[in-house]
Amino acid sequence: VALAPVSSQIRPGLGPRRRLHSIRRIESESALLGLGCALFARYRPRAHFTRFVKRVFSRRNRAVASASASTATVATEIGWKSLAHVYCMNLDHRPERWEFMQRQFQRLRLPVERFSAVNGRQLDVPELAMNGIIAMEALPRYYLPDEQKLFGTDLTAGAIGCALSHMLIWRDIVRRCAEDGVDPRAPFLVIEDDCQFCPEFSESLLLERLSHVPEDWQIVYLGGQDLLRRQHLYEVGKGVRRLYKGFRETTAYVINDAGAKACLEVSVPLHWQIDTHMNDESLREGLKPPRPGHQDHTMHPRGYFLWPGIVAQQREGFPTDVQKMEHD
Repeated sequence: VALAPVSSQIRPGLGPRRRLHSIRRIESESALLGLGCALFARYRPRAHFTRFVKRVFSRRNRAVASASASTATVATEIGWKSLAHVYCMNLDHRPERWEFMQRQFQRLRLPVERFSAVNGRQLDVPELAMNGIIAMEALPRYYLPDEQKLFGTDLTAGAIGCALSHMLIWRDIVRRCAEDGVDPRAPFLVIEDDCQFCPEFSESLLLERLSHVPEDWQIVYLGGQDLLRRQHLYEVGKGVRRLYKGFRETTAYVINDAGAKACLEVSVPLHWQIDTHMNDESLREGLKPPRPGHQDHTMHPRGYFLWPGIVAQQREGFPTDVQKMEHD
């Protein structure tokens, strides 16, 4: 399949900054097509390539990253009108996690799509690197023995599957806004299957907390860890902090169309676990000295996090699928 050169896909007359933005967008789309090729090789070895590519970008098959995609919804009649869509990513071989989440969704009466997550242990990682999804420079650290890897930072098989799951959801958000007429400003909620909602979590609480977020938001994390303990330096509103390189976790977040596009642009090729790669802009090109004028807060996507959070990662009940060992 021959792809047109990037230069021929850019509208003439664009200024330097908009031209660069267009190049990054096209490259991210091309990389996702490479992702489709890699997953095709792993999951659909006998299928026709063209048919598979159509499946990747079709309306009916949003969970193409799994051999057996499935979705489930709960009670859509009451409330939660403020969210365009809710995704909960869950591996097919982790039904206990889905049951844990379903109990919470039923209590909250929150309508959710179960998004069948990518099993990183079934992927051909060198092939992903050849297709530009993973940075070639990341492979040496990926193959390090577990005891030599940086916890929560270096890529693992589970971390790659987690990142690809988020990427496929972002691609679906872009599609919904482009093809289904969803308001690009509308918030989408993305949840991982070890998310523990706070006892008072509700639509009204979520809206109240989000009301303090600046209007330029593209992604807002509902909880997480402040590893560098500098959150107090980035306060921008009541209970809201500017996203910066010391924040970690993708347990739950709201994101809009612009945020999904920005996340796709900056996440390919992937050097680190997705939260590190997204939030620490100094590491997006690997272990290189920061560029002149680099700042600790994240500029692209325009991100914020709630502090204190209204969700937490449930670590006691489930073994980790992402890290090299269990959490401390």
